[in-house]
Amino acid sequence: MIRTASVPGVPMKYQNIGGVATLVQHRGATTLPGHPPDCGLGSVVVCLHDAGGNGNGFADLMDALAATQSPIAFDLPGHGRSGGLDALDSIGAMAAHAAGLLDAFGIGSVALVGEGMGGAVAIELALARPDLASALVLVGGPAISFAFDTEIASLSAITSGRARREFDRSGYAPDTDRAVYQKAFAEWVKTDPRATLGDRKAQAAWTLGSRGEAISAPVLVVVGEHEEAASVAAATELVAQLGSASIDTLSGAGRRGGVEQPAALAARIASFLEGARGQRSRETPP
Repeated sequence: MIRTASVPGVPMKYQNIGGVATLVQHRGATTLPGHPPDCGLGSVVVCLHDAGGNGNGFADLMDALAATQSPIAFDLPGHGRSGGLDALDSIGAMAAHAAGLLDAFGIGSVALVGEGMGGAVAIELALARPDLASALVLVGGPAISFAFDTEIASLSAITSGRARREFDRSGYAPDTDRAVYQKAFAEWVKTDPRATLGDRKAQAAWTLGSRGEAISAPVLVVVGEHEEAASVAAATELVAQLGSASIDTLSGAGRRGGVEQPAALAARIASFLEGARGQRSRETPP
């Protein structure tokens, strides 16, 4: 069952997936309860959020994409305004939740934009359901595997009451405006640290391994101009493992390009999707 949510200027719906009320936001015309979002413009672009995040973290990016595409974002269980107290226990389960949402809406092939953990979810979804993934755009530190021992220990101390929760300012460009931090903080506090801890454990348990070449969809990996060297190296390693992937640099951004440079990132995504559509049309027999 789909029901609507009300936030001025932002079309939203709740969709029950696996017994969890999942908050979905989109752009374009508002549709009636019981109907999927209006996805008639360009490609359907599904944004998959990072650990501890939520779909509204893509708000500015979705606004920029809406001129030429049909963007959708949602809060995973236990995040933002979706139901549940805990994160799903694996990247595969998160990918299955995303697939269930798309199936419930009756939306076929989509472009997946994954940030951080969302990049792993996008990869897993493309592997499990290649019929759903027409293209992937990976941002926010994508990698073939993740090591979060220090962060998991820190989050464990927070959830047990032994430490105070601190806003993470890492990964941003050095001249990032204070307003960007404030907006990111407002979204960050919507998710309980217990869910973030579950996310990091799920990420730490996930690895691409040798499965990358099985992804037939084109992949664009975007790294920020000011991204940490280790993060860039991990993204480069990932590109080498994927069947059809390229890497691009986003000027003026660190690892948080979606909130630091949303218009520029949206332009890169739109250009990439246009090229991918052109390639598919050339490969399709007359």
